[in-house]
Amino acid sequence: MSVRQLRADHLKKRADTALQEGNYREAYQRYSESIQTGESKQGLYKTYSNRSLAYSRAQRYVDALHDAQKTIELAPSWSKGYWRLGMAFLGLKQTTQAIEAFAKCWHLDHGSPDTERQLLAAIEKATMAQLGAGITALLVQAEQQHVIEPARLEGVGEAEQQEAWFRHLTREQEGPTQVDVYRRRYAQWLKQAMTAHTAYIQRACISLQAKCYLQARWDARQAVIKLASQLKECMRGVPEVSIDRANKVEQELCEAYWRLGQAFAAERDHPDQDHRQAAKALSRAMDLAPHHNQILQEVQEAKTHLTLQQLAELADEVHEETVGVQGNLWFPQAKLAKFTAAARTQLRTCLAGFVGLPASSVTIEGIKSGQCSSQPSPAVQPTKTDNTAHNCSKSSKHGTQEAAEANGSCLITNIAAAGVTVAVHIQLGSAEGRCEQLVAALQSAPETVVRDDVLLAAVGMPGRPSLPAALINLNPAPPHTLIDEPRKSERAQATAMAPSAQLVEIPRPKLEMVVPYKQYKLVRGDGSAPERTKKHPFCMSRVHYSAADRGEEVWAEVGDGSCRWRQTASEVTLLCLGVPPHTPAKQLQVNLDPYFIKVVNKVSGGVYLEGHLEQGIVPEESVWEHGGGVGENGCLLYLHKMNLQLLRKEWQHSETWWPRLFQHHQPIQWDDYDKDYSDLPLQVRLAQSCPYPVSHMAPTASMGTVHLPVCYAVQHLYLGGKGVISMINNTVPCMYTLLCVDNEETCLPRSSSRC
Repeated sequence: MSVRQLRADHLKKRADTALQEGNYREAYQRYSESIQTGESKQGLYKTYSNRSLAYSRAQRYVDALHDAQKTIELAPSWSKGYWRLGMAFLGLKQTTQAIEAFAKCWHLDHGSPDTERQLLAAIEKATMAQLGAGITALLVQAEQQHVIEPARLEGVGEAEQQEAWFRHLTREQEGPTQVDVYRRRYAQWLKQAMTAHTAYIQRACISLQAKCYLQARWDARQAVIKLASQLKECMRGVPEVSIDRANKVEQELCEAYWRLGQAFAAERDHPDQDHRQAAKALSRAMDLAPHHNQILQEVQEAKTHLTLQQLAELADEVHEETVGVQGNLWFPQAKLAKFTAAARTQLRTCLAGFVGLPASSVTIEGIKSGQCSSQPSPAVQPTKTDNTAHNCSKSSKHGTQEAAEANGSCLITNIAAAGVTVAVHIQLGSAEGRCEQLVAALQSAPETVVRDDVLLAAVGMPGRPSLPAALINLNPAPPHTLIDEPRKSERAQATAMAPSAQLVEIPRPKLEMVVPYKQYKLVRGDGSAPERTKKHPFCMSRVHYSAADRGEEVWAEVGDGSCRWRQTASEVTLLCLGVPPHTPAKQLQVNLDPYFIKVVNKVSGGVYLEGHLEQGIVPEESVWEHGGGVGENGCLLYLHKMNLQLLRKEWQHSETWWPRLFQHHQPIQWDDYDKDYSDLPLQVRLAQSCPYPVSHMAPTASMGTVHLPVCYAVQHLYLGGKGVISMINNTVPCMYTLLCVDNEETCLPRSSSRC
């Protein structure tokens, strides 16, 4: 080993020790020296990884990001490099990139629990807009991998897609599906790619919000087709597994029909609106989720637009076949006395639970001693008005198997001596796959159907009956399609969906979506996107009179990217984004006039920012600084407001709020972010008898004096919640004494006393 390599190893050990002791500056300096000394390439990627960790602990996230990228470059298959990359992105508040890095780390780390927890933690930090953007990226990936067909019927831009996702997630947050559920789904989709039907459902949701109703119909139809096929297939597997799978498929099928119905319902007076088809699709969703209140409301709303004749036709079209199962269970060790009311209830519960239905769908038609010895009739198709199949026991009085077969029932005849035979009838609605599964279980393995320990202890294990179960059709309906085929206009547009179709421009929706924040956007000080506030119908905004109660600081960045600004009652903080980061402050010239500001480079003459202000400022009390960096470390201007409107109407604090920075800017919506009135002028506080501390206008000592040149008319001045003091003269200048009450400095006349 060379001397250089020995020195590099020594420096690296010192860096490891410093990192463990929390001396992060010492750590990344020693790692840097080790790299410069010439460490061997074999372990160089680990040194970069450790230095990235030290940079992250020291909150130097840009340097940590560079080292993480270098680590991945040297060792692409090493999972820890992506972990370092994700932590650096989190420090830079780039949550979307952090989630992608942790997802890649999870795949390389073979599903490590620590990586999964960190992935979920990163997803929890994502805003709803970032969550929607991540799911959109997965949909694009599904299109590129030919999992689903690209959207070609209707389409919108990226900004409209983001707004559509925000509206969808906001609506889901108010409904049965919470945003946290979507976060868990997103994590699952990152770990395991979206299935085709899931991708179609999610794209239909976004198309609905973007008013692309034709595209939403096509996507929802594809999801219905795929899920209906899966529901039929999953019923032919192992009973224990298939029932659980069928329940999940039915939930997704319900959502697919729901989105299809919403796509037909569209919005009021939309040219693609079809209430009849909407009612049909929503009725099918209601069959799968009868207790879903929102679907029920939408079904009722769609039916209010139909005539009586259309409602009658709809009832016939939506009517479905009602399928049932009749069969026998033979208990060789049981006696009639053991089949009490409680035992019969337990048996009905077992049979219903096997197919995921309520116990009321199971009927016990007869209990006889012995074992059946005759064969059942084939499946019978009675007419819609035939009621014989609903009560098979009525024909048992004939005493012959011929009579039972004539009525389509499986009756107990030719009884042998051993055990007890129970004839059952189960109504399953339209679930043909469940019927086939239950029939197979009753024929070959009845012990898998009855699993109640109490029941088995009383009557014993069931055996295979000599009369196998059979399918019957209780209520046949004429052949129909629940959802009509697409109209000619839709079929003509759907030809563009074929993979062999030529590339054409995707048409816009017939009605445009209103997208906010086209002229400005809300960001944090570093430019990252905060969580958008939930809009109130009456444009209400929260007001803060205490600096301690303020939430996250939100900046408004204009559309041209020239500046970023925020405000309080008395001050506007302006960030000039056009100034290059490393420009010396002495090269800048900032002109502050009462109604005009300008930032220029004295050397090059370039103008970074200029404009006429919306309202006036006090230049003598306004300052600026330039930190030579980016974001809040760049060129900042602190503008002191004149607040002439507020002084004329001191009771109306909203007069302090500027709707825009410059007169040529678009106004900012009133309810975009909270209002900070914690620094209202002292004159206004006194005039309004506000019980707020005024320490920011006075010395910080607990006892002292402050000179007020003018005193406004005040009848009472609150004293830290302890009471009030005498009236203050409204004309004569006087001196006030500062007293500390409840850790708050309160301004009092020197001649006054506490109450």
